[in-house]
Amino acid sequence: MRIACTLVALVAGLCATPLTAQSFKQEISLVGLGDPLLSAKPFGISYEPVTDRIYVAIAGDFAGPNHAVAVIDPATDLVVQTIPVGLYPEDIAFYYAPNGALVYGAVTNSTSGSVTIWDSAHVVVATVKLPDPFVLGTCYPFGILVHDGKFLISTADGSGDVHAIDIATLSYDSAAGFNTLFRSNGRMVAVGSEIWVPTSEFTPNWDGSKGGLFRHDRAGLRADDSWYAERMENFSGYPSGQEVVRLRDGRGYLAGLDFLGRLYRLDALGNLDRAIDLAGVDGFGLALEPIHEELLAVCGFTANELVFVDLLNEELLSTTPLGGLGYSMPNDAVFAHDKLYVTVQANEAVVVFDSLPSVSLQQSFSSELVVSDTTPDLGSVFTVDLSGFPGFSVAIFSGDAPIGGVFQGLPLQIGPTPVKRYHALGSLSLSFVVPNNPSLANRHFFVQGYLTDGVNHFTTEPKVIVIQ
Repeated sequence: MRIACTLVALVAGLCATPLTAQSFKQEISLVGLGDPLLSAKPFGISYEPVTDRIYVAIAGDFAGPNHAVAVIDPATDLVVQTIPVGLYPEDIAFYYAPNGALVYGAVTNSTSGSVTIWDSAHVVVATVKLPDPFVLGTCYPFGILVHDGKFLISTADGSGDVHAIDIATLSYDSAAGFNTLFRSNGRMVAVGSEIWVPTSEFTPNWDGSKGGLFRHDRAGLRADDSWYAERMENFSGYPSGQEVVRLRDGRGYLAGLDFLGRLYRLDALGNLDRAIDLAGVDGFGLALEPIHEELLAVCGFTANELVFVDLLNEELLSTTPLGGLGYSMPNDAVFAHDKLYVTVQANEAVVVFDSLPSVSLQQSFSSELVVSDTTPDLGSVFTVDLSGFPGFSVAIFSGDAPIGGVFQGLPLQIGPTPVKRYHALGSLSLSFVVPNNPSLANRHFFVQGYLTDGVNHFTTEPKVIVIQ
């Protein structure tokens, strides 16, 4: 059955529940590292498996930017060395030879507007200056990754530039970079020939922004495109895409500030797919448990919370209030040696957690619900299709938020009060017309399906649609 209808804008809500804390093991003090007269506040953190070392950017603060990378042995949780780098180092990446040997490490230097590169013996071999298009003194390099023989570096100055350094020559490569159309860029991930860039796009009068994802195909197989997850104006907030991670099965997860306490799931092509409620905590840095990819740690930078997400069931698992431990502003995290290491930007330490939570599959969904366009433009049309068993009931529901809810005893994940839109036998297709009304931009529309084979009852994965 096919039914056409007008989209009803749904305003997203939030529901917080009491959650348990994780096991705090210890702190690793960074006091006195780099310039001992400056604070040793950390920023980015990365684990390098060949050397079995953790690398931490010692940034300091903007009044007194520090200039070192600390090297930590995770077997002892001791700092074993420091590497001198540029001012206010932020994110770290590594380049490997074809045989898997470590060749280089690199860090972005925000205040210096450069990238420092060291070899496998931790000897600095190059410092590459990056262009400063707005003559601010720096382009504020932020995220860094390796792709196709280049270091790619995102920038936060609003130029939209993603710069490239040729690894063979350790020199700036102007032809290998790209631009995200005057956005501020976060921590990126490479997906085949594509680079997925979390971004924020500011309003013309700087009273708000749109935070989302920009996809650039370096092979030119498809045109660059973008979508935003959250939008705020009139100084109510400044959404910004901060980091995206991708699993081996193709799923991706996007975190950002002023994201209304949500983590957004992406499909294998980088399209918006689902929203996961984080109980009001916005994500900054993400850490994916690398072996089973079943646990995601989210750094709640502004809420001073560390959040664990169960990726098997795709739900919030627990939170740890860092403020009660004396720490704040968790920036970035990494798993190593069955522990989680978190940089706390307001402190001069890395905090370590062990006894990490384990997860097991508790719920499974049918995959028969398909949304044709989860980021439709104003004035466009999208469809929601549900396939079921011939002659048996199917129904499509809508709701206000990506949280639990119940409809006549049926548990759904688009609560708190899901509404049945239509039902039919066998299959159902709804066609939604998005009014060309600017006030509907950024409306979140949550849908979920129900079907039965006459004996068993199934619900589909919940989906989110965000009007662009």
